[in-house]
Amino acid sequence: MNVKLRQRHRYIWMVMGIALPLLCLEAIEGIPQNVIADIPRHSCTLDIGICGINYEGDSQAIQIEQVKSKNSFGVVVNAPLKSAFTLLYLSNKQEYDESAVLLGAINSMGEYNFDLPENAENYKYLLLADKLNDKTLYHEEFKNQ
Repeated sequence: MNVKLRQRHRYIWMVMGIALPLLCLEAIEGIPQNVIADIPRHSCTLDIGICGINYEGDSQAIQIEQVKSKNSFGVVVNAPLKSAFTLLYLSNKQEYDESAVLLGAINSMGEYNFDLPENAENYKYLLLADKLNDKTLYHEEFKNQ
């Protein structure tokens, strides 16, 4: 290797030593925060009033029964949930938003009783939302009896 090739070699390695870390940082900044956010969690359209989610390998969807009395509201969860942190909301939309009213947490299968807010008749949908993944797992029309 002659002098000219050594100088060129040194110059190329200095440029690569500066450029490669900068390109790596640029690539890291381009990674989205929640990579799987755009993958649909369920296949039903939001125009349908009642919508369950079939998990692969499961023979039944999420099923709930509404039991309403004067100031309380009961929910019976008939199938296991695949979410670690599920909350029950009343909402005017079929997806969770900031206007939804929290009723309480759903931990597993079974019966749950919640106190109804005073303006419960103004809400149209009952939602089960997975707060860890920020997804609506289930929505059903809220029955006002």
